[in-house]
Amino acid sequence: LLLLDLCLLAEADRTTIYTLIGIDLFMVGTGVAGALTRSDQTIRVVWWAISTGALLVLLYFLFETLSEQASRLSGERAALFARLRNLTIALWLCYPVIWILGTEGGIGLFGLGVETALFAVLDL
Repeated sequence: LLLLDLCLLAEADRTTIYTLIGIDLFMVGTGVAGALTRSDQTIRVVWWAISTGALLVLLYFLFETLSEQASRLSGERAALFARLRNLTIALWLCYPVIWILGTEGGIGLFGLGVETALFAVLDL
């Protein structure tokens, strides 16, 4: 919904909206596949890499294509879009880092409780 809200605020065309939501669904789906893979840590990390790649593509579209469409907005709306876009990008970049550093990603720099708490904070 956050992504859709950004698209609507930017007055994006349907193609941009569908592209961003499609990439988002792919990213989430591959992230879920990685989270559900229990047999092989290497396969989990491959799913993480695919999901993170999708995230980077999504952020590129968010920063380039959606920002281009939002450039038509006036004053306050343009500033609001830019703030929300930048906040979204900064927060979303934290997800793959926390995943790979935590117990789910295998590095285990911090425990499952800390990892879960960090994800909960990001979700707020």
